[in-house]
Formats: sequence, structure tokens, C-alpha cells
Amino acid sequence: MARISRKRKNHPTNEAASRIWKTALYVRLSVEDNGKDADSIENQIALLESYVSGCPDLSKAGLFIDNGYTGTNFNRPEFNRMMEAVQTGVIDCVVVKDLSRLGRNYIETSQFIEKICPFYKLRFIAVNDRFDTETITNEAQLSVALSNIVNDYYAKDISRKVTTALQTKMERGDYIGNYAPHGYCKDPENKNHLVIDPETAPIIRQIFQWRSEGGSYMGINRRLNEAGIPSPGQYRLEHGIETNNNRKGRPVLWNKHMVTEILKNIVYIGHLAQKKGSQCFYAGIPFHVTNEDEWIVVEDTHEPIISKELFEAVQKINKENAARSKANSGKYVYLPKEKNIFGRKFTCAECGAAIKLHRSFSTKRDKAYFTFKCPTYAEHGAKGCSDVKMRKADLDNAVFSFIKAQMAVFIDMESALQRLLSVKSGNFEQGRIQSKRRLLQQKLDHKKSILSGLYVDYKEGLLSRQDYLFTREGIDSDIHAIEAELAEEKDVSSKAQDLLMGKMKWQYMVQKYQDATGLSEEMVEAFVETVKLHEDGSLEIKLNYMDEFAALMNACEQMRKESA
Repeated sequence: MARISRKRKNHPTNEAASRIWKTALYVRLSVEDNGKDADSIENQIALLESYVSGCPDLSKAGLFIDNGYTGTNFNRPEFNRMMEAVQTGVIDCVVVKDLSRLGRNYIETSQFIEKICPFYKLRFIAVNDRFDTETITNEAQLSVALSNIVNDYYAKDISRKVTTALQTKMERGDYIGNYAPHGYCKDPENKNHLVIDPETAPIIRQIFQWRSEGGSYMGINRRLNEAGIPSPGQYRLEHGIETNNNRKGRPVLWNKHMVTEILKNIVYIGHLAQKKGSQCFYAGIPFHVTNEDEWIVVEDTHEPIISKELFEAVQKINKENAARSKANSGKYVYLPKEKNIFGRKFTCAECGAAIKLHRSFSTKRDKAYFTFKCPTYAEHGAKGCSDVKMRKADLDNAVFSFIKAQMAVFIDMESALQRLLSVKSGNFEQGRIQSKRRLLQQKLDHKKSILSGLYVDYKEGLLSRQDYLFTREGIDSDIHAIEAELAEEKDVSSKAQDLLMGKMKWQYMVQKYQDATGLSEEMVEAFVETVKLHEDGSLEIKLNYMDEFAALMNACEQMRKESA
């Protein structure tokens, strides 16, 4: 464990004493914490904002909220975004409600405090645990280590109990899914037992029959959609079951994946195959898709929809087709391949689907071409979406040009920004405004103290009512004036801080990428938030930190008007 210098801790330098920390408020709530009022998102935010506002050396620079994320690891979107801000110097202090909000994994949490914080010169504060890396004692360091161990044990104990209970249920043939497979519904008298759904079971039988007659996955998919038969996701939505898949505001059509999964699921011959995905926190095993030999299979747990003979016939067809596809897969291995560097950031503006990269070949099979196409249109035609597509080279050039243009604008206005920040903040970074705020707060406290003493003198008969009221009126007037001035200083300070944060974010990225000659995956990750492709071929590009960029532009424009 890292040792802390007592000399530095007990006798801070003048520089450290006057430093203003750019502070991130980090809030986390996991699924198991829901319903606990003390840990609610709102209560955590209120506590942290109250704490920061009461510390003259802390200035709020951002709020990061991970709602519904476990503390057993640091794979959380807002935590990662916060750490990006730490790396770019936008943030140098993190405040949390208590250590359990940072994390419940002893090793990772301890490494964060003992390794990450010193590396980035990052100050870390856990309010309720009275822990602050700037003022930590050996006793506090021990207390934190014990707290981390307790939090880790708590999470692992819950994980062990839940895992054991679910394992027992699966082994005795209880169905543990959130909703029943298409073709079944949960038994009203036993939610862990499946019964045939008379409304959807005929659809399952028809799908297996078409496949046994030689129908392809895409052919079956097309027939179902043309017949207007609701897909499993659409059917659930129509019956009040919302999932991530069906809450997108448009009809959920049948697709190849749905048909494929149905045609290989042994649930339709009366068996249960569960634990197809698994994780075990207490054993240190992250979520993963399990191999078939790891599944928990229990036979004859419910009534089958199709016969075993039909199921086996379909599996034989599936295997034969898969073998043919595999034999053809290496046919054009000599031609180049390209990676989709945009991932799910590039979507169809018409249907919202993540656009996929396709490889096609010249007539002579000596060249490969790469085109982004809407997967909804590719699978469903005009019934699903429009024919939205774009060449990969055109997309890369358009996004790269847009990023370079934004960087050029920032470079052009950087000197003006520097002047603006100097005027607006009054050397904010050196703490002048913060010092003035402290003096105003001291004056305010002094006036309130006088007012309190005045009331005591009046109650004890040392002042007449008339003298008391007259003197109080003057002090009240002074208090209101100081409060108004303090509010104005805070407003100037806050605006200057916001502008400074935005400038630092863009300055870091421009310095890193201004000499780039082409678009890279790293550049996309740093700059691009979303790209949407419209039917007419136009692009809607949204970059990260665009709100900050717009604020900088507006500030520069305002300064030009004031100077005119």
C-alpha cells in the first residue's frame, strides 16, 4: 500500500492551499440498490452538490451518472467518460457519496485509489466515509481498505446466493426466463412452467414445416412478414411486454436471426436448455456465451409443440446448409477486407438500425468494393425501410473533412478564446475569483453573526425595540447586497469554468489529431458521437463535445459584438 507523507499532509504548501479543484460528481445506482431511498440518484446528487458548494477549494466541473450498473467492475459508460475527462485534464477531483458508489470490487477499487489517483494526480473524496486523498491518515487508509473488503464481500455473497438459487431451479427443470419463448406462455399457476400458447403455437409449427420442405431462412422470414404475422418481439409488445428490442417506436419485423433461433431450439419438443449465457461474479467469471456442453438440459419439462421426428429432420437440413456455406466461405479469401470503424455509431436515419458494411466483387472477381447498407432494407425490402446506402470511401472522406473543418474553426478562434477567458474569468485559474468569493462569504457570515448577537441583546433588554429594528434593517440591507454580489461572482466563475472546460477538451483533441491525413478508428472514437445516413444520401454528423463547441463559438461571437 502506498505511504503518505505526513509532512506534506499536515503542512500544505500555499500553492496547494489556494488550488481550485475541477471536480466531477460521480453517482452510481445498481439494479439491486433500487428502492433504497438513501442511495437514490436524486439523493446522491443533492448530497454531493451540497458538499462541493460548501468547499471553497472545489468547483463543480461535471456530473456523471451510471444508473442501473453494477459496482462489481468499472465497465460503466459514464465512469469511462469521466476518466476520459481526467486524462485530458478537464477534471482533477472526483467526489462520490461513499466508497460503495465507486465500486464493490476490492482489488479494482483499491487499485483506483492507490494507483490510478496518484498517476493522474487525481484527488478522490468519499463524503460519508470522510475519505479524502489530500488529507488521508494511516488510520483512514486502513479504514478504506476494510470498507473495500466489506463491499467486495457483500457483492460476492449476494452473487453466490443468487447463482446457487438459479442453478438449483434450472437443474430441476424450472423455466427462469423473463418471458416465455414464442409459442408458449407461462403457466398462471406456476411461473416456472411453460404451457402452449394456442395463438402462437401454430406459427411455430408452420415455420418448422416450411423448413422441412426446403424453405430458406430468408424465404421463411419473407413469407411471415408478407402474411402480416407479428414477430415474437412485436407480439410481446402488443401484449404489454416491453424489451430493449421492441421499444424503438416502429414495428418489429421477422428477421433471419429470429427464424434461425426458433429452428434449433429444443424447447419446441418439450425440453429446456438453459444457462446459454453465464456470469459468476464471486468466482471472477464475466458474462459470456456458454458452449453447448455447458448448458443445463432437462428433458420432458412441458408439452411439445412439434414432434421429435420433424425437429430432427429440420436439424439435418440446417447442418447440410451450414456445411455448404462453410465450403464457400473461403472462396474470395485473396481479396482485401475492411473493418467497420464506426460500429453502432453509424445508423440509418429512416429506421434507426446500425448500418452494416458489405463487401461485393467485380465481374472478374479481381476487385472488392465496400458499401454501407441499411440492414433493415437488405432483409425486408421496402416493407422495412428505404434503400439507404453509401460507399465506405465516401463516408470516411465526409466524416474526416467535417472533423478537420471543426478543428480549423477551433484553431482560428483559439487566440480570441484566450483573451475572452482572461477577461471573463479575471485570471480564474489562479484563483482570484475564488479568493474574492471567500472574502464575500466571510463578510456575509460576519454580518449574520452581528444580526444574531443583535437579537440576543434585544431579548435581554439591552436594546429597545426601535433601536433593534432600525439596526436590523441596515444589517439586512448589507446582507442582501453581499448575497447579490456573491451570486454574481459565482455566475461569472461558473461561466468561465464552463468555457475553460470546453476549451481544454477541444484543445487536447486538436493537438492530438490535427496532423492526421486520414480517418482512423481511434479518431472516430475520440470525435464522433453519431452519424446518420438519410435516404437522399445526406449525412447528419454529431461530434462529441458539440455543446461545449457551440458555447465557445457563441462566446467568441458575443465578444466580437462587444468589441465592435
